[in-house]
Amino acid sequence: MKELIRFSIKRRFFNHATLLLNILLGILVCGVMFSDQLIEMINPSMLDNQIIYVDLDERVVSLFLEMNQEGITFIRESRNEDLLKNHPKAYLLYYENGYKLESQYKIPDEVIQGIEGLLNHLHQSMTLGEMLTPIDYEIINQKIELENIVKNENIEMNSDKQNLIFMVITSIYFTMLSFSTSVANEVIYEKSTRQLELILTSVSAKTHFLSKMVVGWMTIFIQMGILLLDVITAGMLRILFDEGKGLITLINKLNLFHIEENTFIELFKHLSIEYDFIIQIFFIMIFLMLGILMLQMILVVISSFIANIEEAGNVQGPFYLILLGVYYFALSLNTPYQMSEGIGFFCSFLPFFNMLFMPCRLLIQNVSILELSLSLIISVICMGMVLSKGPSIYQRGVLDYTSRGFLGVMKKTLERENEKEK
Repeated sequence: MKELIRFSIKRRFFNHATLLLNILLGILVCGVMFSDQLIEMINPSMLDNQIIYVDLDERVVSLFLEMNQEGITFIRESRNEDLLKNHPKAYLLYYENGYKLESQYKIPDEVIQGIEGLLNHLHQSMTLGEMLTPIDYEIINQKIELENIVKNENIEMNSDKQNLIFMVITSIYFTMLSFSTSVANEVIYEKSTRQLELILTSVSAKTHFLSKMVVGWMTIFIQMGILLLDVITAGMLRILFDEGKGLITLINKLNLFHIEENTFIELFKHLSIEYDFIIQIFFIMIFLMLGILMLQMILVVISSFIANIEEAGNVQGPFYLILLGVYYFALSLNTPYQMSEGIGFFCSFLPFFNMLFMPCRLLIQNVSILELSLSLIISVICMGMVLSKGPSIYQRGVLDYTSRGFLGVMKKTLERENEKEK
């Protein structure tokens, strides 16, 4: 088995395609780490505030200028023909038998609705200011802070958590998509080129099956190590460049996460890695590995019945659709209720589904050891059943070249067993 594993790992990583993939992956990581510099080179005005020139009554203009609207800068300016020609991305707000918002290009509907909301707010402020006493006006214009009384405080779902969960689900999905089918494709290639017949003269089908599972896991760990090395290298380069100030500013502007620190070093100092966080990451990795391993086993068993490369798409295509459906299903259930009591809660105990739903639950709430253990036990039992029956089915598949497919061969096998029993 050691020689099989060594041979498969060498063939998997020491080829032009994998080397090119890792080079592109390193470039992508560096691109993300220096994304603010790329944006500055390609489109410097992309993250600038939207400029709105205001040519209205002086009272309205003064109220506009007092407003601190995030992402918008109001400028008092008289209307002229060359104003927008010199600033094509700016808008001009004026009144002429109704409010007009002039622009060089069509304005999105949500922007128009936002400006309409601002004008309604200004009209209400002006009306109240004329009708009410200064004391009443001060009371009405106090900032409204609505307190949310949460009965279940163990569950926290803010925007940062939602973004983090989306990133986790997406990364798990693409990890499944890329690594789960790689081992299956390798089996199909070995079978179609008749290499498998030569290999099985030296080792048993069960040993070959188990070696493919080990190779699948080792491939994931090696690739994750390469990616981690790329991230660390790009991070060090970014620290040497500007200590990460530009990237943190970009993240805050895009509202991906709210980071109060200004540099990477300050962020690492204030980053408190607690024992509970390490345990969460540990269980997330366990569920991810178990889910990928189970999917690999099922795909390898089914792919062993495929006699040529052309038929591989007919079998793997439905699996891609299933994975895509599970991915969007998990995204649609990204709510505190669904993850704590709804269908997401029950899916976190089902094999294969728990690799997506249990990590999401771990990120938003404290999951009890009993629930984690129960989900792991169910997955291990299911994997044990696949491991006990998989090698024998795999052995039938690798020796079959009739192209009848998995269902056809299994049907024929069951018919033979029924005839023997009679």
